[in-house]
Amino acid sequence: MQQPQQTITVRQLAILVIFFIIGDMQLFLPPLTAEYAKQSAWLSGLIGLVFGVGAAWFIFSMSKRFPGKSLIDINNQAFGKIAGGILSLVFLAMMFNTSITQIREISDFVTTQMMEETPQLVICLLMVVPITLALRGGIPTIGRLGEVIFPLYSALFILLVILLLPKIDLTQLLPIEVTGFPGIVKGSLFFIAFPYCELFAFLMIFQNVEESEHKARDYLLAALVAGMAIWVIIVMCICVLGVFTTEITVYSPYVMAKKINIGDFVQRLEAVLAIDYIISTYFRSLIYGYAFIRGLQQLFKLRDHRFMLWPFGFLIVGYAYFLAPGIVAFVQFDVAWLFWVFTYSPGLLLLSYIAAGLRQGWGKKGRAGMKQEK
Repeated sequence: MQQPQQTITVRQLAILVIFFIIGDMQLFLPPLTAEYAKQSAWLSGLIGLVFGVGAAWFIFSMSKRFPGKSLIDINNQAFGKIAGGILSLVFLAMMFNTSITQIREISDFVTTQMMEETPQLVICLLMVVPITLALRGGIPTIGRLGEVIFPLYSALFILLVILLLPKIDLTQLLPIEVTGFPGIVKGSLFFIAFPYCELFAFLMIFQNVEESEHKARDYLLAALVAGMAIWVIIVMCICVLGVFTTEITVYSPYVMAKKINIGDFVQRLEAVLAIDYIISTYFRSLIYGYAFIRGLQQLFKLRDHRFMLWPFGFLIVGYAYFLAPGIVAFVQFDVAWLFWVFTYSPGLLLLSYIAAGLRQGWGKKGRAGMKQEK
């Protein structure tokens, strides 16, 4: 029996976009940008924010250019069912790998910073259950879940920023352009690629969003707000920890949160950042997981996606546990992953956009020519 069309509101879409963009980037982007841009990491963030919102607009424009079509449909229209199906499998492999990578990152963080004696396998299992249950409910459940949790997430983030204000030293941002313009550009590439270019997963969700005249505005506003939140974390890390500590520490924002100390009474509130990190990374993994499951359903024309959920859950546990030896291995592949992301978006995505547009144009010209002959 065919499932009824599932939809979410524009507000829920905006919230999911914020969660997705911030995701694990609130921990990993500060050291990445500081490594290449040094004190000018804040400037790299601003440049990355501008171009990142542009990348978000391009991905949204694809959904407007091909209304009601998912990424699978666009690839089929661009290259035909066989070649398009192969390309879709490549995108789905990316979604599958990135979804599980988020779970591994959470387990690495928890077992190295908070519960050192807890096996990683246990953390992975604890994450699989809520992910599987949310995926079973479909995109409406994911949208409502985000809407419920977002106020708590926002309050904790604002609280963290306020409590760190007394520790800020703006002189840490000087001198500007230590590494020159090339270093600033290199730092901005990470800001563009990881939070924004990976938004192509939402091409599996846009068709399930209720129509509204404010859809584009709210989507782009959410992309801007999320980018500003990451930029604030980058600036605060430099101002509180200094560029050297920010650069060499994998979880520099978490270390920064340990600096909170108001009157020797309000302190040790790094758990606030840990909660926010786990929430946003969970939603990033969840959105990628939904895009992957939904993509498989459309590619192979399956009536229901729910029978795939528990096998997907078992794959999460096994693959996440054996994905890499540790967090150091993830850091070593940051540059390679950067170019890998750009290969997908805008690379392959732009190729599909152009090819689908050309074939659509040729089809219209052909039909127009046939009508004139008649």
